[in-house]
Amino acid sequence: MNKRVLRPAGQLLTGLALLGALGACVAADGIRAVNAPGAYEPLAVAAVVEPEDGPQVNQWGGIVPDAKPVTPVDDGALAEVGS
Repeated sequence: MNKRVLRPAGQLLTGLALLGALGACVAADGIRAVNAPGAYEPLAVAAVVEPEDGPQVNQWGGIVPDAKPVTPVDDGALAEVGS
């Protein structure tokens, strides 16, 4: 046998082997995705907020007043916005 006969025959066999391998990949079972345990559980739980007794404290440690002062603050107070 010479090269003219062997080369096309080898390419034909290589092509058929490649098609067979690709066909085997398609016929195999697909990848199955399964949810992890607890996938449908809530991520957070709503907190129950209860009012505190006594004065409220802000993030800097100061006491938050219940209402605005009734009397105007003149000495050392900041000016009103827009005046």
